[in-house]
Amino acid sequence: MYAIFYDLETTDKNPIGQILNYSFVMVDDDLQPIDEISGLIKISRLQLPEAGAILANRTNVLEHQLIASDHERDAMRRIEAFLSACIQRARGAVAFVGYNSSRFDLPYLRTSLVRNGFNPYFGGKLSPHDLLHACQKAYLISAPFRALIKEQRKGEKKLSLSLQTVGKALGLLDGTQAHESREDVMLTIKVAEWLKRECGIDVTTYEPYEGLKLHSTARSGAVYMMEEPEYDITLDTHLVTTPMTLLVNDNKRALWINLERYSVRQDPSAISWRSAQKSAFFVSDQALQLSDVQALARAAIKQFSAITLSNFFSTTTCDIEQFIYRMDYHCMDLLSRAIQENKRELLASLKEPEARVLFTRYRLSSPELDLSEPASADMLRRYALHRYGAKLQMVRTIREEGAEGNYHTTLGQMVQALQQNRDAALLQGNTDDIALLDALERFYRGSELVRVAGGELLPTW
Repeated sequence: MYAIFYDLETTDKNPIGQILNYSFVMVDDDLQPIDEISGLIKISRLQLPEAGAILANRTNVLEHQLIASDHERDAMRRIEAFLSACIQRARGAVAFVGYNSSRFDLPYLRTSLVRNGFNPYFGGKLSPHDLLHACQKAYLISAPFRALIKEQRKGEKKLSLSLQTVGKALGLLDGTQAHESREDVMLTIKVAEWLKRECGIDVTTYEPYEGLKLHSTARSGAVYMMEEPEYDITLDTHLVTTPMTLLVNDNKRALWINLERYSVRQDPSAISWRSAQKSAFFVSDQALQLSDVQALARAAIKQFSAITLSNFFSTTTCDIEQFIYRMDYHCMDLLSRAIQENKRELLASLKEPEARVLFTRYRLSSPELDLSEPASADMLRRYALHRYGAKLQMVRTIREEGAEGNYHTTLGQMVQALQQNRDAALLQGNTDDIALLDALERFYRGSELVRVAGGELLPTW
């Protein structure tokens, strides 16, 4: 089975941010590279990178802008064409492998594709796999792998299964992780080869959601033990077990009840959502025969009998770029046509505003936008005040008014974080960090967003 390994470095931990550099490498059945695409993406005028992200991926944003060749729309066109060509070459499904990608890279890539007019699902022919899940499984079942990880973490109290930790533990990485997409992809491939050879875990076919084989037992009250790595490595055990019972499922998704949590608090917080190709769920397929736990399972199932897969999640009210999955195929198709033909009127029939919002932002990010035109400058100003003025909702549903993280960080908060990081770097004499943060501040001050709205967002600027 062919596979594509990939990695992204970004301006932000949230998908409303932007990809800075990317790499996709197609491999054969032996995990040997046979084709690839990599590139750098210019930072859009809509983006002000977070200081934390820049320190993590070690990007000098001013140098990046000089050497990056593509704007985001052009990069997404290249990526979409490459992935489509790989699928055609494979003549079937292609494993799509990243590291910690189910939570980060995959939604980031899908968001970037959608907002540039591309359907990110490729007809179901890209099969997502996360190498982190395979490493978690290896830690549970392979004593040699576990020993190498613990040796690498010697002197530490907490387990880490980051790509850097795993790569160094397996002797595949000298020094620190590059946080450059192609190098990280090649390291990911090496780790995958090691796991396949030494642990018998092939990430391109491995299904980490092991609850799938237990779906027939929904609402039966059968209790299974979920297994997870123990992250306190000072303890004698390497795993944590939790009794679980299956509430409801369809062919790929399920709601499970954590009976340990339910025994303390009898409310829906005990329920968790799991999905094939997205979730790791390591579980014994042998039911636990303890009458008191089985009675607890039956009580939980009875209490939550009205909860289903369709009503479990609250309706999302966040910005569409924070949860792109709210858009259906019809909206995506119309948005694609509107972008390709530059016709906003194609979206007039849609009741929901998401596609129109993305179309406007696509126009705003276009390098052809003339900000000498008052209407264009005002449109960018309004976007800046919305996003960087604490009005753009980040959390999917606001559960507590005034809670930190409900809305996008303000320009003032971002500048404060930059200054705090620089102060820490000055104390440590870390000249590399200082250079990165100085470049980021100059980028902020020179950005078109600050030019059109800086005085309203941060009067001292």
